Amino acid sequence: MDQRDHQLIEACYAAAVEPDRWQDVAELISARFADAPLVLGFAFPGSSEMNQNSFGIAPEKRDSYTAHLLADGHWATRFTAHIAESVGQIGEVMAGQAVEDSLLYKNWMKPQGFAAFWPAGHTLVDDRGRALGGFVMFRREGDSDFDPADFTAMQPFLPHLRRAVVTSLALQGAQQVRSALAEALDLLPTGLILLDERRNIVIKNRGADRILKLNDGVRADGGGPSLEDARQNAEFQRLIADAIESSRGGQAVSTGFLAVKRPSEKQAFAAMVAPLLGSSQAMGGAVVAIFIADPVGGRLQDPEVLASLYALTHSEAELVRLLSD
Repeated sequence: MDQRDHQLIEACYAAAVEPDRWQDVAELISARFADAPLVLGFAFPGSSEMNQNSFGIAPEKRDSYTAHLLADGHWATRFTAHIAESVGQIGEVMAGQAVEDSLLYKNWMKPQGFAAFWPAGHTLVDDRGRALGGFVMFRREGDSDFDPADFTAMQPFLPHLRRAVVTSLALQGAQQVRSALAEALDLLPTGLILLDERRNIVIKNRGADRILKLNDGVRADGGGPSLEDARQNAEFQRLIADAIESSRGGQAVSTGFLAVKRPSEKQAFAAMVAPLLGSSQAMGGAVVAIFIADPVGGRLQDPEVLASLYALTHSEAELVRLLSD
């Protein structure tokens, strides 16, 4: 591999964590084929939302490429399978059919001034063989056709592209789950703070933001949440440590409760610290949940529901109810 290959591979892995950089990948692939017009796109299997980038494609045409491709469905499926392991041309599976006769050429390629050569590209598939997307390239009128030797030179790059795309989709999916979770948590009438193993705040809902802004006994300064009262804070931190340890063991044996004193002398906050026992990946690595109910500004409407999520006994659930009243 030469410097261009290394640059392209580095760009792929950079784009995996910074989606805006997929445009760089599209332009670098195009540059390997004499600045050929190109579309690079991918999406979750079954999803209609595609991450799509292009080079040398008319803006009003870019998003309609897939629809025009599928209009020639009698060959599109065969071509997709044919180039899942390599870069190739549609003509390789066309048994002599002229590109000029295809709907893709008539309705999409010719209006953009692309040559009457079959487009070339690569299909990205997941571990189950389902198509994730890929890239496709075209020649402009007056250019020569693609050189098969250039396809072979791209072969070492393809596994890196696939890994980068799979990683990008996984991160995108995790972010979507996390966003949906955050929206759902905002519906809770009580404050909720999720911590990771280092006690960093992973997610906090609007109820928690409201309580923290009160600056009335509960803080979140740098190293995670803490309490104003020194003695109560020592107990609070112990409960968090116990919950972290409990989450590692997979058993909810360490749910704790506190009536948090407030400098304003208003009715105490009701706090519950509980371990999260399921997978933490969808919640950004969260392992501890802290519920804080404000009897003055809002209350926990259904503590039995929340208590059941963390395997509380009937007595513990009743204590949550009493604390939140």
